Amino acid sequence: MNLNVANDNNSIKIAEIAGMLLKEVQISTLQPVPFDTYQKIAFTLEKLQLLEFEGIEAKIRDAMAQMISTATRFLLEVRYRKMLDREGVVTSSSSSSSISANTMKTQIDYSKLTEEEKYIMNAENESERRKNDILLRIVNGRPKLLESISKSVRSERIVVRFVKPMEKFIGVDMEGYGPFRQEDIAVIPFENARSLIENNHAIEVQTRCRHY
Repeated sequence: MNLNVANDNNSIKIAEIAGMLLKEVQISTLQPVPFDTYQKIAFTLEKLQLLEFEGIEAKIRDAMAQMISTATRFLLEVRYRKMLDREGVVTSSSSSSSISANTMKTQIDYSKLTEEEKYIMNAENESERRKNDILLRIVNGRPKLLESISKSVRSERIVVRFVKPMEKFIGVDMEGYGPFRQEDIAVIPFENARSLIENNHAIEVQTRCRHY
């Protein structure tokens, strides 16, 4: 039996992941990690999955994969919380009409992030930008601009695959959709798709098609 899958430059040892996790937990600030850490972990798990064993060997393989997966979840979660905690809100004025201009954040050191973590933080930053944009439109009395956002939300579409048959329904855009059979794929309004997904009638099959 040979379970030494971390014997090339594309793999990683459990001890390495555990070391990064321990350091991340012990030190309050975000620690630098190799930029290809998560790629190596994924590659290592892929190699483990390809090992065909039976009996005790299969159990050892599965246990190794479980340990790597668990350590990786903890590592990413700890680092993610640190990335979110980077923001210390400093307000130089109490004027509610200048929320965005007077709200400052300490910037995270992007040189310490992997590409995957940058991908996560880019979404977080976009969410923060949208929140501030909404607040400004509200406090500055811009109902027409808010209505334009509402129209954009209503026009958002999502691609879903139906896991159960679905009768014809009227979408939030007042258009008719369906009927659908099991395994049918369709593009429908996000607001309707969300309800169907929550009720296990459909699943999302690709990134949402945004119109804003």
